[in-house]
Amino acid sequence: MLKPLLPKTVMNKHETIYREAQAQAIAANGAGWLHDTQSEALERFLEQGFPPAKLENWRYTDLSAMAVATPELLGQSASGSAAELPETANHRLLFVNGRFDATGSQIKDLPEGVVLGTLADAEANSELLVADPEAASSLRALNTALLNDAAIIHIPDNTVLDKLVHVVFSNTAGATVFPRLVVMLGKNAHATVIEHHVGSGAAVSNVITDIVCADGAQLSYQKLQEEDGDTYHVAAQTIRLQKDARCDVVNIDLGAKLARNDLRIEFAGSGAEAAANGLFLVDGERHVDNHVHLEHQAPHTGNRVHYAGVISDKARGVFNGMIHVHQAAQKTDAALYNKNVLLTKGAEINTKPELEIYADDVKCAHGSTTGQLDANSLFYLRARGVPELEARNMLVHAFAIEVIQKLASDGLREYVQASVEKRLSGSNG
Repeated sequence: MLKPLLPKTVMNKHETIYREAQAQAIAANGAGWLHDTQSEALERFLEQGFPPAKLENWRYTDLSAMAVATPELLGQSASGSAAELPETANHRLLFVNGRFDATGSQIKDLPEGVVLGTLADAEANSELLVADPEAASSLRALNTALLNDAAIIHIPDNTVLDKLVHVVFSNTAGATVFPRLVVMLGKNAHATVIEHHVGSGAAVSNVITDIVCADGAQLSYQKLQEEDGDTYHVAAQTIRLQKDARCDVVNIDLGAKLARNDLRIEFAGSGAEAAANGLFLVDGERHVDNHVHLEHQAPHTGNRVHYAGVISDKARGVFNGMIHVHQAAQKTDAALYNKNVLLTKGAEINTKPELEIYADDVKCAHGSTTGQLDANSLFYLRARGVPELEARNMLVHAFAIEVIQKLASDGLREYVQASVEKRLSGSNG
């Protein structure tokens, strides 16, 4: 058995803090049907601790600083004000420091049967909240143990939600939060969901997203992370697709001191399809780690995955992608690619695309490329009077635009482009 990340004596010292935090969460959430699950999850986390770098999936990401910061912040009170959000024509669920903020939320004219709610609305759809198997990661167990609220989205059969749903998790300095997003689409349902993380100070954010798409459902799911540069952000998304369901995923990381995303897509029904596009910009001494696991369990399933990384200064990026084709998943058509550009000599990327195939009639491809900006293109722009910094930023923007264009709305694309340009203006050196 692997040793926990922190010594047992340290974990024992922190145990009282975690138990007090759970008591507060249980008192706040009022979900009596969930409390036994929460108690079991805390015992599992206290036994396992944070995942150590000796685990293959964590060999490039060291959580020791986060393991120390989490109990320290749990004993403090968050301060500062939440992010200001503009008026929107879309639906919005706002959570500030892990708790639902009705004042900043906007929900109007929902079709019959649609649920856009919180933990108070979850008992009737509790399967994904109480399902926390022992094989699940210790980080998921910690999220369950200290959960005090959740965003619940349920679209019933044959329902099309025209307006997108913007779920905002806003954190302030000193916050330790455990956001949970649950999305359930019924048969032939259609929806667009944006999961957005913002922050105004150092925090710890441990996020779990669970998505189930029933037969024929179609979901556009997009995650944007732009938390404070002193925040630890670890997140796991599990997407289960039934027969002929489709999910289009966009995952963009622009913030946090350390960010980790674990995206798992399960193709459980024949004809299920997914596309996943990711963009991570990493500067300073920041660290961003993306793991993508594609489980093809049924025949005639397909995916297209493209992640792009831009790394500068002394920052570090990590990408690991796995296409796993089960024996029953004949006629799978899958492709996974990671492309990276290093802007400075001190920048680093560890990339590892993988295939694991047990079916004999499939079409699968994977690959990775890493390089610098094209010198000829840079010279071409400089020769036409474009300043060097602007020329570099133009080339990086051209590299990133393929992912940005996958975003669901014009407003979101413009917002992300402005954020990318702002970050690039200070990340070249």
